[in-house]
Amino acid sequence: MLAQMFAAALDHHRSGRTLEAERLYRSVLALDPGHAESLRLLGVIAGEAGKTDRALDLFRLSLEHGPDQPATLLNLAAALKQRGRAAEAAACYEATLALRPDCAEAHLNLGLLLLRVGLFEPAADCCRRAVLLRPDWAVAHNGLGAAELGQGRLAAAEASLRQALGLKPDFAEAYNNLGTVYQASGRPSAAAGAYRAALALRPGYALAHENLGMTLLALGDYAEGFREYEWRPRGAPVPPAAPWDGSDPAGQTLLLVAEQGLGDTLQFIRYARRLRARGARVIVACQPELVRLLSLAPGIDQVVPSGGPWPAADRWAALLSLPHLMGTTLDTIPAELPYLAAAPGDVAVWAGRLAGCSGRKVGLVWAGNPYPNLAKGQAVDRRRSMALGQFAPLAAVPGVTLISLQKGPAAAEAQSPPPGLPVLDLMVGVMDFADTAALVANLDLVIGVDTAVIHLAGALAKPVWMLSRFDACWRWLVGCASSPWYPTLRVFRQAAPGAWEPVVEQVRDALAGGGTGTAVSSVAPPILPDKS
Repeated sequence: MLAQMFAAALDHHRSGRTLEAERLYRSVLALDPGHAESLRLLGVIAGEAGKTDRALDLFRLSLEHGPDQPATLLNLAAALKQRGRAAEAAACYEATLALRPDCAEAHLNLGLLLLRVGLFEPAADCCRRAVLLRPDWAVAHNGLGAAELGQGRLAAAEASLRQALGLKPDFAEAYNNLGTVYQASGRPSAAAGAYRAALALRPGYALAHENLGMTLLALGDYAEGFREYEWRPRGAPVPPAAPWDGSDPAGQTLLLVAEQGLGDTLQFIRYARRLRARGARVIVACQPELVRLLSLAPGIDQVVPSGGPWPAADRWAALLSLPHLMGTTLDTIPAELPYLAAAPGDVAVWAGRLAGCSGRKVGLVWAGNPYPNLAKGQAVDRRRSMALGQFAPLAAVPGVTLISLQKGPAAAEAQSPPPGLPVLDLMVGVMDFADTAALVANLDLVIGVDTAVIHLAGALAKPVWMLSRFDACWRWLVGCASSPWYPTLRVFRQAAPGAWEPVVEQVRDALAGGGTGTAVSSVAPPILPDKS
């Protein structure tokens, strides 16, 4: 009788009649409270109904009565992953593989978890095993392609993703990943086509919209690019005020919210002055490291640190939404420099500290934020950051004093620089970006990789040379040696992924030639503007 009842429950479940199935599973358990499969399948029903905690309890109870159940372990892993408990989910996939080494689903899902935390090599190994076990599984080929992309193996990633699309032509995720491969390979037009293909299949695919936006922005299409970029995830909490829609802000208090990195805030804070000129009272909520610096900026009435109570405001806007809301094009970028300045007293203090330096004073920054808790950010940082020792050729240029502007973990390299690369390190006295601005104001030139310091130097109208990774950020445009955002900035680009040595040689030759930047007649002297 119990076997017949369970078989009937299964038949109902497979036919989508979950209420009848649930009733019969419970009847089975009334006769046999330790019936592991009924407990598991009740957990599946609970999970499908959004009752994840109940599902977790049922899967664990099922395992108590039948511990060697690969299917239950897989269900438990999926529920744990849904709850964001990745380490526990990974342990379940590993336990599944101990029982069934040929379980392609466990190999793939373990690989996807490893991929999420930036462990690309073991992720690729797991996905490759899934592909070998199930060569006709498009999802496994897509996972392998994503892992190979993270490893920087672009040709292999493209082959894997094309294999996925050959098996499943309507695979939106594979098109999105293929677009990212094209972007990393220096083929932005092909990338845009792949993202559009993903969106044709899934119009609400936010990541593909965001990726398309960044690609279009790199190509200089700001109208569609900034519109698509509005699909990006928002990291900051949302203020209680109504969102600003770009309408006339005159007479209103507008709260501008920093949502991404320090460099993004420094780049887009330039819009505050435009909004103030249109009659708005402007409040900025930003990272604590920027509060003192931005408090000196024109067009800003009040600055508060992010994470505190929201100040009263009529409307609010994310900083990176301002180009879209204000209809920015390449020709209308607010590039009046400087729009930031250091306090005169701070500039004088740093002038005293640098009084013993001879020749041209050149600031150096070689690494960005390593993003320890964000796999995507880690991957980007590995491509954009360098080691201090890679700048050794600059030490051969006579009449130059190299001065560290580096903060974060990489700053330790300046405390014991490589032999033959003397670097003056005064960064222990830098507490925030107002201090960094005062130090930079005393320099002749800033050289570095794509970091917040580059944005700061550009905003101060300081000559700045940026060493750009091959797959440059969208804001530097495709193939440009200058920037409409920062007229004093010069870009030195990698000709191939990871090829820093030729870039450093170009910088060395430019420095030896006596250059300090891009001469721009419209750039005003970097004096502290009147905030009135």
